[in-house]
Amino acid sequence: MNTSKISVAICLALSSQIAIAAVTDEDKYLLDSITVIASDADVDEQDSVRAPQAISTVSEATIKNIGSKNIPAAIQILPNVDILGGPSTGSENISIRGLPQSHAYISIDGIYQSNYASKKGSWQLNPNFVKNIKVTAGPTSGAAAGKITIETLSALDLLAVDESFGAKVDLGYRSNNAQQDYGLSLYGKTDTLDYLVAGQTSERDGYEIGGGGINERTRGDQTSGLIKIGNQFNADQRLVFTLNHDDSRTFQVRNDVGYRDTKYVGSSLVWSDAASDNDLVDLQASAYLNFVDSFTWEEERGNTEGIQDIQDESWGYNIANNSLMDFGLLHYGTSGHFTTHTGAIIKTDADTGEIIEDESAGSEASSKSYKLAGWINMQLPVGDSFEVIPGVRYDSFYVESSNAIGLDGEPLLREGRTETRTSKSLNMIYNFNDEIKFFASYAEALNAPSNGSLFTSGRGFKPNPELKSERADNKELGVVFDYQGIFSQGDSWVSRVNIFQNDIKDFITDIYSAEWPDGERVNIGEAQLKGFEVSTNYRLGDWDLSASYGKTRGIDKNTGWYLTDMPSDKINLISNYSVNDELVFGTSATFAFIHDKTPTQQVIEGGEIEDIPSEGVGSWFTMDIFSTYEPKNVQGLKVNLSITNLFDRGYAQRMDFERNGDPKNPIEFYEEGRSVNVNISYAF
Repeated sequence: MNTSKISVAICLALSSQIAIAAVTDEDKYLLDSITVIASDADVDEQDSVRAPQAISTVSEATIKNIGSKNIPAAIQILPNVDILGGPSTGSENISIRGLPQSHAYISIDGIYQSNYASKKGSWQLNPNFVKNIKVTAGPTSGAAAGKITIETLSALDLLAVDESFGAKVDLGYRSNNAQQDYGLSLYGKTDTLDYLVAGQTSERDGYEIGGGGINERTRGDQTSGLIKIGNQFNADQRLVFTLNHDDSRTFQVRNDVGYRDTKYVGSSLVWSDAASDNDLVDLQASAYLNFVDSFTWEEERGNTEGIQDIQDESWGYNIANNSLMDFGLLHYGTSGHFTTHTGAIIKTDADTGEIIEDESAGSEASSKSYKLAGWINMQLPVGDSFEVIPGVRYDSFYVESSNAIGLDGEPLLREGRTETRTSKSLNMIYNFNDEIKFFASYAEALNAPSNGSLFTSGRGFKPNPELKSERADNKELGVVFDYQGIFSQGDSWVSRVNIFQNDIKDFITDIYSAEWPDGERVNIGEAQLKGFEVSTNYRLGDWDLSASYGKTRGIDKNTGWYLTDMPSDKINLISNYSVNDELVFGTSATFAFIHDKTPTQQVIEGGEIEDIPSEGVGSWFTMDIFSTYEPKNVQGLKVNLSITNLFDRGYAQRMDFERNGDPKNPIEFYEEGRSVNVNISYAF
């Protein structure tokens, strides 16, 4: 290793000297600033670290090794990715660089997910179906936080080259909450056709927090199904149909007592054409349908009961193409997403069933909205080692409501409203040498408010149909180190360091009042989020080590206060050691530093300021161990054994409080304690 070169590289990064590699036909588009629909390539963690952008990947093997109970648990090991919404599996959501997932573009097999709502999770996807997850941080695809792209398994992932049919049985158990999982998959292929039909069921009791105590509200059940049919017309052209179904019941968190049933159906049709004989065509196109029905029943409280039924129906399309020209690469595309949001909130007398008049429990506003976008990017090589990628994107957001009313009964959004933005981007990459490259980017985005912010009401939330879109401008600098043969002939080390600053106008936050204790979403003038990430991977023979560190700070520039929902500074470590061809051992550890950069004051309705308790928490450390065993003498058998929260630590992602400001019982918001988890699959 040449340390003098590293010193020069760091100095150049701090001096904003930036870079990229030359375009080749094999590596057409380097930056992930577009909407990727699908990818059949296997995930390599080192390849994602090498990318000149803040991209992180989680593979199927990692998801199973670390005992992921859902999608948020699988990606919380990534830098500056955090879990929000409390400890209940059905209510968890994620944030990227301090921005909730309502600020992110989330795609599952080409299906854009827009069904995020307050106090509700939106991850109706069984992690056992997932092939890989890719998280891109920073404004991209018209979203201020970034993008999460998920690809599910297909028959081609499960069948050997010489196999034409197979079946797989999956059994799982978690000791902490007596969770039982059962699954069956059938799959096959012919000359051109491949198909997969899979089903999973899961039941769980309330989990025990670290140190003791049962959180009964974390119990629930889930039934999931996946159908995927693909046809390979030739070496370049492929068509894939996917149907994903999920039916789950979760129990309420916070101050509600009851349960929520969520039914999700998503289907997509994805066409890809690599056109190896035509440099002008490298096409991906998808059309999709998405339906989510969330039914909440609030058990008797006093002498009343409540029902909330919210439905989101959406459809959309994505079309993107790469054209390799004499001057470089041209990437362009268009997308559209159309949503109908309906629902009702009803408060009834528990004895008579009579509907009770209650302004705070009024009907859910119905709405129609759409998002349209078009974009073009050019990847332009300058010399042998420098490349510039300018881009422009146009976004249009429209929303209307047939029944939304203001506090004085005035009709809102009957004629609808439209917001647009032409967003600019500029990315530059410079290959300093074969081992070091620098990158810099500037990207703008229009982040439209979600239906959950505009219309989701309830007895504690106040809807705000007048909420404006956020406008994010992100600046980023980074450097990638890629060394081979450092300490021995066969080792490799890849590391990426990037710093960012995201300035957001009309930032969406909450204000509170006695009437609306859970808040109202409002726009503030400007917020600023800044921080950095370090991602690294080292390989030596059968040993693999990944490490990351992330830090984000958010400031309300009007008041100087810290923003809520910022992640703790965390160090994540994952190591794997292949003992032989049958057995792999590994560990996963997280150390979170003291989280004290949180607001202690807030603005309430009327513009008054009041003191609030800090949601900050102390430092905490957890470690998991895992192993994977695939005996050669029992073909098709695979056993994953893990112990999560090995030392049974009691910890929380953030504090939680009663409406009067008193801290809640730790049982209600602490994370899961020690659990021994086993997953057994047998393919035949």
